[in-house]
Amino acid sequence: MVLKKTRSALLAALTLLLVAVLAIFVRGAFGGSAHARPVIVAGVSQWGVLARELASPDLQVVSLLSDPNADPHEHEATVGDAANVSRATYVVLNGAGYDSWLQQLTALQGPSAHVISVAGLMGVAPGQNPHLFYDPAAAKALVRRLTATLDAHGHYPGVDLRSRRLLAQLDLVTQRVAVIRSSCATVPVAATEDVATYLLDAAGLRVVTPEHLRLAIGNGVDPSIQDLATAMTQLRQHPAFLVDNVQTATPLTNELVAEATAQHVPVIRVTETMTGTSYITWIEGVIGQLERALRHEGCLK
Repeated sequence: MVLKKTRSALLAALTLLLVAVLAIFVRGAFGGSAHARPVIVAGVSQWGVLARELASPDLQVVSLLSDPNADPHEHEATVGDAANVSRATYVVLNGAGYDSWLQQLTALQGPSAHVISVAGLMGVAPGQNPHLFYDPAAAKALVRRLTATLDAHGHYPGVDLRSRRLLAQLDLVTQRVAVIRSSCATVPVAATEDVATYLLDAAGLRVVTPEHLRLAIGNGVDPSIQDLATAMTQLRQHPAFLVDNVQTATPLTNELVAEATAQHVPVIRVTETMTGTSYITWIEGVIGQLERALRHEGCLK
């Protein structure tokens, strides 16, 4: 789950060397003065959007993974990434191996930026599910830590007020998920991979698709024939829905979607990279899809 494809040791070493050269270059070429506009750099767009909603207007926020048509697991550090990190005042890592290229850039930069790892806040290690942006609890943890960090390094006008508003909105999101849990706990659902599993777990839903298949697809390798046959059989047993990550679609995931469609199992299409300007609107849109499917299932009023 950490990477979609395994890269050779030589390619990884060459990439790290290139990143180091770029980081040194852009630090000299783009390094700002003490009076420059503070910059928050986030790896994934969800954390960048949350930071933008929280930060005062005098902070600039940059999300490095913002293309919903690109596979984020395939991203390699670019000159632009290095330039942005070189001038960052704050860096928000997703962590857990999801944006290791950003962690490398940040480490090469030195201690000049204040770094927050969402995986670190949640105790999620590399090798575990890194898709923390589907966990409202992780979003709350980031808002609290980023608020405290901004306060500790120079109070930015209105950040505490915006933090309270965001946390209140996230509490409402959590309440919607709790309603699903109270009405539909243990209802079987299917998933092509573990992109939205944190949200499904919070809702108390039971993902029946073999874990080895979900991990294989998440890592970009072929699952076993037995796991694939099991997943197909489960779809014929009509789980409440199938969650499909359309951003990393493959012939195999398309086959699972086709089977779900043939069996009249609702397909919930999600992405890893969000678009739009509101994390709340984005996560509530996914929750709304869950609710509609579960109403059709009959467990949710």
